[in-house]
Amino acid sequence: MENQTHFCTCKNLNCKLNPHNQSKGCDLCIKKNLKSREIPSCFFKLVNDDTSKIKEFTIESFVDFFIQNKG
Repeated sequence: MENQTHFCTCKNLNCKLNPHNQSKGCDLCIKKNLKSREIPSCFFKLVNDDTSKIKEFTIESFVDFFIQNKG
């Protein structure tokens, strides 16, 4: 299977789950986030590319971030 990382917006290339570092695409990252009840950073970046103020990537923090940046 070809490693398709062309759309990955994660800039953390040190993360072992980053699709640039393994051949399973986003699956490992998504699985880890779901287990931790978190949202992957790419979802935050879809709302606003500046995620520097994000302290945690929980579902609740995503909702707050979305509301603050929706418009």
